[in-house]
Amino acid sequence: MKKVELLSPAGGFEELVAAIKAGADSVYVGAKEFSARAYAKNFSEDELKKAIDFCHERRKKIYLTINTLIYNDEMHKAINLVEFAYKEGIDAVIVQDLGLLFIILKEFPGMPVHASTQMTVHNLAQVKFLEGLGVKRVILSRELSIDEIKNIRQQSNIELEVFVHGALCISYSGQCLFSSIIFKRSGNRGQCAQPCRLYYKLLGKEKKEIDEGYLLSPKDICLLENVDKLIEAGVDSFKIEGRLKDQYYVYTVSSIYRKYIDMYYEKGTITIDSTDSRKLLLVFNRGNFSTGYLENTDIDSIIFKKAPNNTGLFIGKFYFENEKLFLQTSYNLSNGDVISFRNKNFEEILLEINNNIVKKDDERFEVKVDFERKKRLKEFSQGQVFIVRSKEYEKEIEKDLKMEKKFRKVDFKVWIEKGKRIKALAKSDGFEVEEEGGVVQQAKEKKLTSAAVINSFSKLGGTIFEMGNFDVHIEDGCFVKVSELNRLRKVLIEKLSQKIINSCKRSIKQDIEISRYLGDGGVRSFNKSYRFSFMVDSLWQLEKLKKWCETLSLSSYEIYVPYNVIFDMETDDNMVAYFDRITHDEDLKKVEVEKIKEKGIKKVLVRNLGQYEIFKNHFEIYFDFSLNITNSASFKFLELLGGKRICLSVELSKTRIIEIYKNAQESEIEVIVFGRIPLMINRLKFFERGEYLQDRNGELLKLIKTQHGKNEILNPAFLYINDKDVPADVLRIDFTGMNKKEMEKALKGYFDNKEIGLKITKGYYLP
Repeated sequence: MKKVELLSPAGGFEELVAAIKAGADSVYVGAKEFSARAYAKNFSEDELKKAIDFCHERRKKIYLTINTLIYNDEMHKAINLVEFAYKEGIDAVIVQDLGLLFIILKEFPGMPVHASTQMTVHNLAQVKFLEGLGVKRVILSRELSIDEIKNIRQQSNIELEVFVHGALCISYSGQCLFSSIIFKRSGNRGQCAQPCRLYYKLLGKEKKEIDEGYLLSPKDICLLENVDKLIEAGVDSFKIEGRLKDQYYVYTVSSIYRKYIDMYYEKGTITIDSTDSRKLLLVFNRGNFSTGYLENTDIDSIIFKKAPNNTGLFIGKFYFENEKLFLQTSYNLSNGDVISFRNKNFEEILLEINNNIVKKDDERFEVKVDFERKKRLKEFSQGQVFIVRSKEYEKEIEKDLKMEKKFRKVDFKVWIEKGKRIKALAKSDGFEVEEEGGVVQQAKEKKLTSAAVINSFSKLGGTIFEMGNFDVHIEDGCFVKVSELNRLRKVLIEKLSQKIINSCKRSIKQDIEISRYLGDGGVRSFNKSYRFSFMVDSLWQLEKLKKWCETLSLSSYEIYVPYNVIFDMETDDNMVAYFDRITHDEDLKKVEVEKIKEKGIKKVLVRNLGQYEIFKNHFEIYFDFSLNITNSASFKFLELLGGKRICLSVELSKTRIIEIYKNAQESEIEVIVFGRIPLMINRLKFFERGEYLQDRNGELLKLIKTQHGKNEILNPAFLYINDKDVPADVLRIDFTGMNKKEMEKALKGYFDNKEIGLKITKGYYLP
């Protein structure tokens, strides 16, 4: 049985070393650019080379994350980074951008490519499509259940990677525009400002408050107790999230998962030690852990609405007695620890231990605090105490990290004969090197013994090698200096290490012509004869829109109609069926291709690559903005798939749209010019509880139920691009989530140049 891979995060070199020493099989790292964790330490080219060599010398794999969307003017730099990593022997690249994926698969033979979780891979058809392209591994969306993972495993041969520990995004990764639209910090570009960790109120129909708190802030996931189930489901790689975390976190989480993975393979079962559970809580958690969507999608089991930050480990309670503050705990506190006092609302006051506690008995400390802290703590009720940093535990980890760890066995053969040069050979894992020493002398007094030679070659401290077999042939009466034997050993080990490292290097046969994918600067002339597209979310919107189009005598237009609506009406050639951006296998099973055809529908709007795989041989294909097209290479990729129309990402400026427009050849370019941008989509049914989320500024974010029962959160402001020179063939007006008044204002405002009367934004279109 092939053993599941343990894949750990490394935001910097310290963390990489911690992961490897903790027992990770592989690590994933980011470069200084194009990383979905732009605010991690990340690696320069020199550091990346050092990291690749470090891992390969130790029989570990290293993957490079280039998992952001890329603009045209950045593609050369991104490809140069791929080329550098390719030559240095990177084991795989993790990619989000379809254009970059397209180029790598064409230009870097033998380079394993992993489809990032940012690619939102969540159904079997999508997995099969990527497998057909030559992608080696898919990192599945965190929203999949254990049964969905099993189903995908049983019907595909591609490697499957699953997140088992760490932060959980509330939105499907790759489909979140919250930070991008609100703060101009794109999560798709590695700059997420984490608006999901902010405070919100949930409002009902009459905008009355139903709930409040950190309503979009999920607990971190911990699937330690599901290690056996995931292995049995056929998962190939267990991924730990955390490139923004320190070496203590990386070492703790990696070593604990290593322990239970090994336990499963040794015993066929696992039993979790409570000490390990406490360590995981100590290094980081948000209101304890959840198992995410693996078995349960209940909001209350996933969201921790009291606080968005690290909770730490609960160690006791505090109280006042005779104006003195006491802490009731059996935990052995020491200087350097940081503890958190919390009230019932989870408001906290932090305190670093620094000779400010006095032990009164086995389970009671007197705590000395300043006047302000004391005053605030007196106002707390139901006071709990958590430790959020343990100095003693960190020292334990530092001690472990300083210990030498061996990763390879080395076998030696040595030949020593008088009057000849010493010959020595070293072998490890199929690699072999030789070295000659000085001429062997006749012993005048003390003869060289086998034990002396073995002793010299056994001094492997400071290396990754440990002694394997040793074979020495010594002619009687020989003399060799110990220093010469030590030199030979050192040279052999250096040559062996270098040979191992060099075995992973690659070469490029010819220069890559990026212009083949991006175009040569563009020859397409600008055409202002726009056609319009409209997106409706209900039958009443469709009927209202059709009457409006008749009134305007609008002829060149199409209407995107939800799949679940087309069967309730008469269709015509102007209608295009669409489905959710997110369609799990259970959703796609309900889609009947033949029935859609029977209704006269000839075109579909494809919103993920799984939908494309299902519909490509049956309908004319339009691709939606959810494919995240931000460069000409991505556009060309979808053109080659036969997309007649491609809607560009809403994260593009006019200038960047022009770059793509000029190089488009076959497909029409569509740009959204009016509508509420969906900030995120998730599997939690917030719409069952209320109608709006209200942020700290009083803005109302509308909650809507999609046709397949997912939850979308819409931007409070309407995107409104009233530019008369939009570089596009088709302009889309999206009525999703609009009521009748809003729909009327949108139509009159856009087509009659009347005052919109709605809160508007230009988004990224104009600076």
